[in-house]
Amino acid sequence: MLPVLIYPSYSALLSIARKVSAKTLTAAVTTIDDCASGSVCSAMKSGEIVDVEDLHRNAILEKRKSYTDPPTGFTVFTELAHLKRGVCCGNMCRHCPYGWANVRGAEGTGVNGPSPAQVRAVRSGDVVQTGRLVRRIMDGTYYDDEDSLDVETSESNSSREQQLPTAAKGSGGRAGGTLTSKNVPYTRSGDMGVSQLFTGERRSKDDILFEAMGTVDELCSTVGVVYALIIETSGEGDVNFGELPLQLLDVMSRLFDVGSHIARPTLSTLPSGKSKKERFNAQHVDILEQWIDNMTEQLPELTSFILPTGGVASAQLHLARTVCRRAERRMVPIIQDEDGSLDLAAYSYINRLSDYLFTVARYVNYCEGKDEVQYRKENACLGVSSSSIEGRERV
Repeated sequence: MLPVLIYPSYSALLSIARKVSAKTLTAAVTTIDDCASGSVCSAMKSGEIVDVEDLHRNAILEKRKSYTDPPTGFTVFTELAHLKRGVCCGNMCRHCPYGWANVRGAEGTGVNGPSPAQVRAVRSGDVVQTGRLVRRIMDGTYYDDEDSLDVETSESNSSREQQLPTAAKGSGGRAGGTLTSKNVPYTRSGDMGVSQLFTGERRSKDDILFEAMGTVDELCSTVGVVYALIIETSGEGDVNFGELPLQLLDVMSRLFDVGSHIARPTLSTLPSGKSKKERFNAQHVDILEQWIDNMTEQLPELTSFILPTGGVASAQLHLARTVCRRAERRMVPIIQDEDGSLDLAAYSYINRLSDYLFTVARYVNYCEGKDEVQYRKENACLGVSSSSIEGRERV
């Protein structure tokens, strides 16, 4: 493989690309004054030629997910980063191990044939083989016996093709399914118990982030049941819930936002040049408190513990409240174990939402003319009189 000497810009590099095979074009180097720091810069100052493939190989041997590109100073992701992602991101990455599987029109994009990145090492979405390759990198055996690795990869791909004979018609998601070209909900990438965050990172489905996201999703669906019950009752014309249906729609939308925040566990710049994650608007917490105050003003004074029942919608709201409390508990480990990367405003919203759902449960009973069922002490159940419990303990 013939390396290319140092050039000041990519425009010079592109002019050479018209004359040199893509397999030969392995390095693009800038002047010494603009060179990268560290061993790469030292090698350049000593007159040595910098080879991009050597840079990548050294990064892999050091188990690094990225290295600095000498001519631009840009961060380049190594195969380790792409393998941990699990699928091709479709951005024509230099060291894509998936052969640019999700790049539209990738065929023939090389200067004289396919680019080096188009040589597939593993099928995009093949969790078993990507996991095996990641382990080889971490064990320091990634470049050992490369011929056997090619055979191993080929056998893995062949085995998966036999397991999924119809996958060629559509890889799922936006690529369409077997019988349709429309967006489908399945991607097959989670069949081995891992899933992908919005940052591109793949984790086990029982990770604390997915536990929290799943519980927030469950909460949203539970609120959706309440909304359906409210709309059905309102349609009969007997009960007027005021602005409550609109409030519940807003709550479900905000729960989508909370799930999105959990799926982006950092506030730093995301891969592929995506913008920084926006913070959860704390005003939504204030809005919940205003709704609570307005409904409470219409309700009778609370002088006793109440049981989570009454009408069907009210009972369902109490169930939503308990799911909300569980979602809150699932979010605590993220705050403690993920370097505080979860926006605290999103956590405060979930905490306040349980109070809102409790108030709405009372409000719905009030609107429907249902009596609140009060808690009774054990002695009262046995026929012994007892005084009522003042207030209701809230967190």
